[in-house]
Amino acid sequence: MDIKTKIFKRKSGKSKDAWVLRIYYFDELAGKECVIERKTEKRSDAVDKVSKLVDEIKKTHGQIKTGDKMTFNNLADICEKNFYAPAVIVEGRKISGVRSHNTAKIQLNNLKSFFGSRLIRHITTESLTHYKIWRLEQGSANKTLKTKREIKLATVNRELSAMRRIMRFAYGKGWVLKDIFFNAKVIETSAELERKRLLTLEEERNLLAVCQGTRTVKYERRNRLKPGEMEEIEAIHDMDNPQLKAILLLAIDSGLRRGEILKLRWSDLDFDANVIRIIGTHTKTERERLVPFTERTKAELENIKNLVEGEKPFNFKDFKRSFATAKRLAGIDDLHFHDLRRTAITRWLQQGTSLPIAGKFAGHSQLQTTMKHYTATDAGMIREMNERMNAFNSQIDKALESELVN
Repeated sequence: MDIKTKIFKRKSGKSKDAWVLRIYYFDELAGKECVIERKTEKRSDAVDKVSKLVDEIKKTHGQIKTGDKMTFNNLADICEKNFYAPAVIVEGRKISGVRSHNTAKIQLNNLKSFFGSRLIRHITTESLTHYKIWRLEQGSANKTLKTKREIKLATVNRELSAMRRIMRFAYGKGWVLKDIFFNAKVIETSAELERKRLLTLEEERNLLAVCQGTRTVKYERRNRLKPGEMEEIEAIHDMDNPQLKAILLLAIDSGLRRGEILKLRWSDLDFDANVIRIIGTHTKTERERLVPFTERTKAELENIKNLVEGEKPFNFKDFKRSFATAKRLAGIDDLHFHDLRRTAITRWLQQGTSLPIAGKFAGHSQLQTTMKHYTATDAGMIREMNERMNAFNSQIDKALESELVN
């Protein structure tokens, strides 16, 4: 890079008698010559700044001038166009963008709310800690909630991960001089609370039961024949929801993710071999896999064949309300839909499935993921282990007593 410097004393204007350091260089990315000026009171100060400013221009490949004027909002908009745009799928593979585009947009908006018009060269490692504290204090950004709701550390960590990608993009472009995430311990995944919730067999029975049959609902209304009086009414509500039941079984028995279930097509289901084909574009890891499904899942899927039209068993975008209603009717608290997937994988391992096979069915690219997040324990497993240990200790005690007698 050809860089020329000039130091002179200004003879007129607002900065008359000030010493000026002027640097000329060619910006190869912009395709034009650029000029940077720095004013000082003494000539010696201007001389001292020469080598530092030249180094910065070389390190940033001439982009320091762009970075000096860029705000975080500007940077976030550039990143949204470059790699936070909706995913582009070609031949079953994602070649650009992100699948969870709405989630990425929410994360960007939260980051913009804090960093906003701040110049990116003024964002430091300490700024990240300030954001973390602010975000936890702010709580949920969901405006539909009537009351403030706390957010988890994992949520803030995901947002900071997005921030890391954005700032490292800026660092790679030469818009900032330092990687503010280098050796920064602001993303502490080890401090996140691991969720270990499993669905019990009794809860499973209750949850599946409320997906069929009828229920009686009692409520009061004004008596039409006797004004001013209330009367109690019993209404019978149809509870049949075969699609929700099939969804629950796909999660409980086959360990499918919410998105994988909603993207299933009839052509992905082999009813003769009881196998589900999860294509790469529908998975989190972008890897195709085969998953078995049980006879009871097969029966429910066949049951809804005549109820829906089109190529998909589930022709809707979400089922949050149906799942929430089913949990309420079944009397189940603190259950996330993803807990059903954890239950499935834990049951596979309990039944003797090897860890590598369980991880393969689950679609994990690393065994550590299966071990860390999906080998949960519940009260029944702990009780079973206690019984085994007690029986083992009892055998040892009997053996020792026998040796003493002899």
